[in-house]
Amino acid sequence: MLGDLSDEEANELLEYFSKSMIGNIVIRDASLESKIFPVMWYINTACYILYDQSYQYNILKKVANEISPEDIARRSKTLCSPLNQLAFYSIAMLYLQGRAATIHDNFYKKKTNPDIIIEPESKKKETKFVLDFWRRLSPNYRNDGALTAENKKIVFLSDDYINTLSDQMIPVNHNRDIVNKFRQTIAHLTIFNFLFQGECRAGIAEHGPYYFEGNQDALIFKEFQFLYTGKKIFGIDLSDFMWQKITKPSPVPNIIFGMTLKNMNKIEFNDWGTLFADPAEWHSNISSIGIWTKEQIHPKELRYPDKMGKLIPLSLNILDEMSEFAKNATKELYVDYSKWDFTKKLMLGTSNYANSAMALCTGYAGIENDFNWTWADDYTSGKPFKTDLLEKEKITGYIEHLKRWKGGHPFMQRVMRGRKIQKTDPFYYFLQD
Repeated sequence: MLGDLSDEEANELLEYFSKSMIGNIVIRDASLESKIFPVMWYINTACYILYDQSYQYNILKKVANEISPEDIARRSKTLCSPLNQLAFYSIAMLYLQGRAATIHDNFYKKKTNPDIIIEPESKKKETKFVLDFWRRLSPNYRNDGALTAENKKIVFLSDDYINTLSDQMIPVNHNRDIVNKFRQTIAHLTIFNFLFQGECRAGIAEHGPYYFEGNQDALIFKEFQFLYTGKKIFGIDLSDFMWQKITKPSPVPNIIFGMTLKNMNKIEFNDWGTLFADPAEWHSNISSIGIWTKEQIHPKELRYPDKMGKLIPLSLNILDEMSEFAKNATKELYVDYSKWDFTKKLMLGTSNYANSAMALCTGYAGIENDFNWTWADDYTSGKPFKTDLLEKEKITGYIEHLKRWKGGHPFMQRVMRGRKIQKTDPFYYFLQD
């Protein structure tokens, strides 16, 4: 039964994930904060929502009644999957972030109110459920059966599937014009995606390395999903809570770039799907490229391994089209965002972090319409919430509470402690008495 973990098993997972998270944090090469969006503020607000209001627990409980996490994971073993390594990692990360912030707050409150319970039994039960749900995902998604990208690879496609793509790759043959156009298109789409997602990595996935039979060149992929087309995504109408309208939509709803790299010293990925390579400027090492878009099948219809969506090869002409789309859309978004107030920018990010993975999980279960996902827009507009899973007043409380740290949270200082103390008191806290 999901969530049927002992305290010892839960603490082992908490220690394991804490160590993994610290490893990912210390190699970040940039601050989370941007000049446009209050990134840390909206992340922490979303994390409070997921944990403190039991938003994630209540949604995943209903999902688990319809589909197992193992089945969700297997149905994600495909290019351009709605859920991927980043999404699976985030299911644990964001919830535990909200839990750790709440526990830290309760320790502070207990100094003046001895009746404060640091972690109620009901919250321990919820945490065990979320941990158990998470630990059943990645091992059934990744080819190595690991919980995280501890081997610095993200590999989930079969060798047979990879080999079917071999004939669809386009040799570059040191053609600098093709490589430059390829590189520029990816750069334009990356800038657009981060802006479109409110400075969030959602929608971008990188993974590999894979190898074609008889070829030593490493194959890696970079995917862009949820590109704005003005149409439904996976048959789901998102018009009620897609606030960013783009005048000239993308010609495709997603695009997948594959590239083989020769003479590489290092190809590594972290749990957020970020590539770390040596040489860092690896584009001159590209030996061939592939470009595809993926048929959009509603997640509830996916079946591993035979019904995962048709992969459609694209010609090099798509590079000009996608670059033009990304550049125009980026300019348009900058203008639009400049007119937004703080609350609207905050709630865009809050919605992304609190809703995205949960909405996609419900899609796999076929129950996405059982929930109302527009509460962030309703909050911004001052309208009553259409969901009974959240309380507007509590969200306001989180935002005001975080104001004293300009959106950050002091529990994050725990990441700087030594290894010895992390073993006895991990970053995300053991279960509390």
